[in-house]
Amino acid sequence: MPLATAPAGPAEAVFGRTASLWGCAGLVVAVTGLVLPVPEVRTLTRRTTRTTLPRPSSADAESPVGGLG
Repeated sequence: MPLATAPAGPAEAVFGRTASLWGCAGLVVAVTGLVLPVPEVRTLTRRTTRTTLPRPSSADAESPVGGLG
């Protein structure tokens, strides 16, 4: 369970639902703003080569019940 969910209930009781939701939204924007200046995050690129996962070794791992598929 995320650590931020613990104070959500008391925050709603003190500030109200709308103010608590706006506060959480502001917190998400602030944390995102703190992460974006990190060079490794800003220069993150998409892989251009396609990777394939190995097939399951078990005969019935991906087949229907009875192995008739």
